[in-house]
Amino acid sequence: MSTETVPAGTGGAYVPPKQSKRGQIFDSVFILALLFAVLFGVTYYSNAAAAPTTSETKPLTELPLTQAERTQYQRAIDEDLVDLKGVNDQVAASTPKPGSEQYPISLLGLLATFGVIAAYLVFVYVMSFREYREVIRERFGPPGSPQSPSRRGAA
Repeated sequence: MSTETVPAGTGGAYVPPKQSKRGQIFDSVFILALLFAVLFGVTYYSNAAAAPTTSETKPLTELPLTQAERTQYQRAIDEDLVDLKGVNDQVAASTPKPGSEQYPISLLGLLATFGVIAAYLVFVYVMSFREYREVIRERFGPPGSPQSPSRRGAA
């Protein structure tokens, strides 16, 4: 099978355009940078929005823990994996809150998320049709030409 580029409208096998190595490297680095920025941003935001530390450090016996959890925390404290203040912070962060305070949802954040998703879908839709028309033009020639699909059955 030949890998030659076929002129538009001749009906041969379609050979898509090739991207340069430089373009591929740029695309890869750009995607990695975006990925890093998103992951770093989420980590930074989640750490900044974490539950505030407790002002008073309570002993393990006063914390709302099961006996097994208390034993595990005591072992972690004994092995210097965590300190008592850290245990207090973890317990405070994981204690269920009543009603809608458990998972607060910002209406503005929710609407912004839906807006960004909608804009992305519109962008993908528009770009897909643009590329589809470009492929059809490369394969069959410009609209109205003798080789275009709309003219083939007319004669």
